[in-house]
Amino acid sequence: MFSQRKNGSKDVDSSEDCPDGPHFLLNDFGIGFDEITACNLIKVNLDGMIVDQNIPTDRRNINTGNGRVFKPGYVLHSAIHAARDDVHAVWHGHDLDASAISQTKFGILPLSQEATYVLSKGLAFHPFEGSANDLSEQPRLVANLSTNQMLMLENHGPIVACPTLEEAFHGMYFFTRACKYQVKALSAAGGDLSKINMPDDSTMNKMVKRMENFDEAPTGNNKEDKITSGIMHDTSGLMFAYARRSAEKTFGSDSIYR
Repeated sequence: MFSQRKNGSKDVDSSEDCPDGPHFLLNDFGIGFDEITACNLIKVNLDGMIVDQNIPTDRRNINTGNGRVFKPGYVLHSAIHAARDDVHAVWHGHDLDASAISQTKFGILPLSQEATYVLSKGLAFHPFEGSANDLSEQPRLVANLSTNQMLMLENHGPIVACPTLEEAFHGMYFFTRACKYQVKALSAAGGDLSKINMPDDSTMNKMVKRMENFDEAPTGNNKEDKITSGIMHDTSGLMFAYARRSAEKTFGSDSIYR
């Protein structure tokens, strides 16, 4: 959905705290994103071992085994879940435009509301080390992510690490949308940054500050209207709910949740 399944999204998971955990759900390697259902997600521990995989064979219509763990996906996700107790949803993707921006030295520029949202959540960068299948990279990845929610793997693609699935969806949607705008703007300007409307540092700081009230409802000007003061919309929840409804219409609820 939202072009992700066609443009190279890779891994999305959610974690749970268990006596022998934490455990997290990961997509089964080799199964397409338009083929994933609730029953063919796999549960793994921080060592990358599959746990509690007792799904009936007749419900696994593609992979009848216990599932396949993609090592680079495990390396990235387990590193973040082990280091960040506040993170329960991690999404890494290879969206074409986001991966293209990851290959530039200037990264995401503050050219749009979506980019400002990404910056407001904390954006960090991790140098390219090749395929992410080496466990020795984990400490460096975690150190570069630090307490941020957004991480650009240079020459690779974005990661969002958030408290909830809804926030992870929101973050990745805005992350990739910001990159799409930027690619088109740079193309329109012939790659010349001097022809781009770039906010100065003072303006950018104000833009990021405004994002603190991004979800705020209008308060009105008279006393009766003031009762709505302080109401904040659940933007992440609303976006995720719409994405879920869209997926249900496209693939059918019976196919998704079985």
